[in-house]
Amino acid sequence: MPGFVFEPSERSFVNRLAPGRWLIRFRTVSETEAAVTGVSLVVRPGEPAEQPEQVEVGGPPPLLRYPLVLIDTDAGNGSVTAFWEAIVELKEWAASYQFVAEAGTRLWAIGPEGQALLATATSPPCLPEVGWYSLRETCQPLYPVVPWTQEAVVYQIFPDRFANADTKNDPPGTTPWNGPIRPDTSRQYFGGDLAGIRQRLPYLNELGVTALYLNPIFAASSSHRYDTVDYRRIDPSLGTLDDFRALLDDAHRMGIRIILDGVFNHVGTGFWAFQDVCRRGAASPYVDWFYIHSFPVRPDLGNYECWWGIPSLPKLNVSHRPVREHLLEVVRYWTAFGIDGWRLDVPNEIQVLGFWEEFRQVVKSINPQAYIVGEIWRPDPSWLQGDRFDGLMNYPWGLDALVPFFRNERGWTPSRLRSVIRHLLWAYPPQALAMMFNVVDSHDTDRVLSLLGGGNLGEKPRPEAVARLKALAAVQFTLPGVPVIYYGDERGMLGEKRDNWDAQRAPVNWQERNEELFQWYKRLIQIRRTHPALRGSRLTFVLADDHTGVLAFRRPDPRDLENPASGLFTATTARDEPTRSFLPLPEVPGGYLDLLSGKRFYSEPRGVQMTWNGPATVILQATQP
Repeated sequence: MPGFVFEPSERSFVNRLAPGRWLIRFRTVSETEAAVTGVSLVVRPGEPAEQPEQVEVGGPPPLLRYPLVLIDTDAGNGSVTAFWEAIVELKEWAASYQFVAEAGTRLWAIGPEGQALLATATSPPCLPEVGWYSLRETCQPLYPVVPWTQEAVVYQIFPDRFANADTKNDPPGTTPWNGPIRPDTSRQYFGGDLAGIRQRLPYLNELGVTALYLNPIFAASSSHRYDTVDYRRIDPSLGTLDDFRALLDDAHRMGIRIILDGVFNHVGTGFWAFQDVCRRGAASPYVDWFYIHSFPVRPDLGNYECWWGIPSLPKLNVSHRPVREHLLEVVRYWTAFGIDGWRLDVPNEIQVLGFWEEFRQVVKSINPQAYIVGEIWRPDPSWLQGDRFDGLMNYPWGLDALVPFFRNERGWTPSRLRSVIRHLLWAYPPQALAMMFNVVDSHDTDRVLSLLGGGNLGEKPRPEAVARLKALAAVQFTLPGVPVIYYGDERGMLGEKRDNWDAQRAPVNWQERNEELFQWYKRLIQIRRTHPALRGSRLTFVLADDHTGVLAFRRPDPRDLENPASGLFTATTARDEPTRSFLPLPEVPGGYLDLLSGKRFYSEPRGVQMTWNGPATVILQATQP
C-alpha cells in the first residue's frame, strides 16, 4: 500500500502565495513496481468562485479536480518517493479538500481521518469517510518576503580583522596588522575598526556585494565581542557612534545594507547588570536577570548558568520581563538608527515562549524590510513559518553538503547531494527558502579554501583547491537563497581551527589577493544580481549521474515558466579525473552559453555533450542563433 505525506499545518505543504492563490504540496511513497502514477486535489467549494481551470467531476455539491504535477522522484531501497505540487486559485474561506492518488488500477482517497481504497477506477472521486481538510482551518496570512534579499549577496566581516583606518582607537598591546595570531585567545586585537570598513567600501562595491553582515560591534571585553558589556554603546576599539553613522550612511549611498549581530542569549561578565550582582549579591535589583546558583557570585568559578559552561559568558534570564524589555529596547534603538537586519546568535537557546515573535514585531514595526536571520545549524522548518525569522544560516546546504561533495568525501555522490538539496527544498516554505543565508564557512568554521585542501594560514593556496572553490561557489550562487561570502574568501584566504582557534579570523592582507578568485566571485555576483531565474526558489533537477559524477539542475525564469529552456542550467562535477557527460537539456537553435567561461555548447536533439577536466561548474543559458 502506498504511503502518503501531507501536513496541512505546515507552510511547506499549504502555502498562501497571494489572496486566493495557494501552493499545495504532497508526497507519496510506494514500492517501485506499484508506484503512484498520479495525484489530484479534489475540492468541495463552499460558495461560487472564479476558477477558470477547474474540471467538474461529479457529486453533490460540485467537486473540482486539480491534477498535481510530478516535480521530482527519489528511488532507492525498493521504494519511490514522489514529490507533487499544484498552484490553485481558491477563495480561502470557501473550500474544503482531500486528495486522490492513482496506483495502477487502484484509487486512494486521502483526508485528515486517514486513507481509503476506492473499489474501482470508476468509483466517486472522493470518500467522505476520510474527512475533508479545510482551508478555513489552515488560512494563513501571506508569507512576508523581504524583496531586496531576492538578488542580495552578503559579505560577512569580522570587524577586528578586516581593516584598520584609525590607530587612535587601537587597544593597548594591539598586534601589528601582519603579526602572528596567538592561539586560543580572545584578548588579541589587531585594530580593525568601523573606519576601516568604511574606507574599504569602494572595494566591496567593486566586488558587487549588496549587504554587510558585521560580527558584534557593541561594547565588549574581547576581540570577538560575543561577551557584550553594553548593547547601547559601540565598542570603543571599533570607533564611535558617529563612526557607525558615517559607515551606515556611506554604505546606503552605495546601495549596500548593514546587518548587525544580535547576541541576546548571554553577555560578558563585564555587563553592567552582572557587575551589579557581583557587587551587591542577592540585594541587587538585577539578580533575576541571570541564573545564579549561589552567593557570592564568583566569575572565576562560574557559579551561575553560562553559555556552554564558559564562565565569561553568563546566560541572560530572558523569561524575566525586565530583561526582555531591555533587549527589545536595544533592538528598537538600533533598528530605528537605520540598520537593515539582524543575524541572531544561538536563538534556539532562548527557549522563552513568544520572545522571538515579539522581537519580530518590534523590528518589522520600525522597518518592514529588515532581514532577520537565525543561527540554526540543523534543518528546522519551525523557525520559518512567517512569525519569527526570515531565514536561517544554511549550514546544511553549504558546510554540510557542498563542502564534502567538492572534497570528494566517500559516499558524497551527485545523487546524495541532490537528496540533501531536495530535502530542504521541500522542508521549508518556498518564500523562506529564497531568503536562506547560504554560508559555506564563517568565523565559527575552518575557511572553505582550507577545507577544500588549499592549505593553512600563511601558505599559498593550492591551485587544485582554488578550482574546487570556484566550482563550489558557482553552485552556491545558483541555489535558492542568499549567498554569503566570508571576508577574504574572494582573496584566497586560508585558515584551519585545528592548529589555531583564530586562524580563520586572520587580518586581511590588503597587499595580496588571488586575482583568479576575486574575478570569479565578481562574475558570480553579477550573474546573481542580473538574472531573474535566480530569484525565488523554483528549482528542478536535470541530472544526478553517479557514474560520471555530474549533477545538474535548472532555475527556471519566473517570467517564462512554460518554456522548458528558459532560465539557467547549472551543471557541476567534483571529479579530479577527466570525464564526459550528456546533459539532457531541451534542444534550442542557438545552443547554450556558459555565463562563466563564455564558451558556447551546441544543442543536440537529446541535449548537450560536456567534457570535464577536473572539478568545475558551468552556468548555461539558452541563446538565439
